[in-house]
Amino acid sequence: MTISTDHPDAPGRTEATGRPAASGVEAPEPHRDTRDRLVEAITAHGPVTARSLAERFGLTSAAVRRHLAALEADGIIVEHDVPVPQRGRGRPSKSFVIAAAPRSEDREGDDLALLAIDQLVRLGGREAVESLAEMRVAPWGQEFSARVAAAEATSGPLDASARIELLAELLSELGYATTVRPLTVNVPEAPSRRGARPRTVVTAQLCQGHCPVQDLAAEHPELCDIETRAISRMLGVPVQRLATLAGGAHACTTHIPLTEGRTS
Repeated sequence: MTISTDHPDAPGRTEATGRPAASGVEAPEPHRDTRDRLVEAITAHGPVTARSLAERFGLTSAAVRRHLAALEADGIIVEHDVPVPQRGRGRPSKSFVIAAAPRSEDREGDDLALLAIDQLVRLGGREAVESLAEMRVAPWGQEFSARVAAAEATSGPLDASARIELLAELLSELGYATTVRPLTVNVPEAPSRRGARPRTVVTAQLCQGHCPVQDLAAEHPELCDIETRAISRMLGVPVQRLATLAGGAHACTTHIPLTEGRTS
């Protein structure tokens, strides 16, 4: 039997390049490892296209599309509609996000937690749930302050962007698959101020692709509200929660202002 030498998944060849594996070394089975990495990237960065994933991991677009098709067939990812400006001929590139997590077959723990919170509401109202939620996020602030202090001890004061990256790292360790997306928005001046240069507002979006308490937050959005307040306190700026996984979005997205200036 002849094995095709240009197939990236051929035995003894790497998926990225198709080159032979080192002599005497058994080539690892690439599919599962690659798909796990793709799932992690889509969780953190979705919606994301096959092309950007191929560039991120050094794979061919064809190989990535095969993996994405398999993940979509398994119900792990779904296609996400992203509004795009008219680009002329051709269709916009497909973007993908993680599919909504199905309810676990073993939900005794989650159901018990939900029952406990429901009882707390009956006994103490919304304020009692908020107090519980504050207790839950209090260690975040303590850990974040310690990390900021350690970083500033070695490299000096951290700017807003560095603090946000540090927070994203902490939230990811807590299971929130967090990334930071910088944005620059041009704000036109009012007609009454003709001749003035347009303002540029530099912001960031904190995107969380996973939420460990998503099911509970769907029933008790106070958990999301308290998390948002905690993010604001840690960063020292007002923030706005734009979307949540508990509310049906593909990610929890928090708007964070950074700086404001004027273009030259």
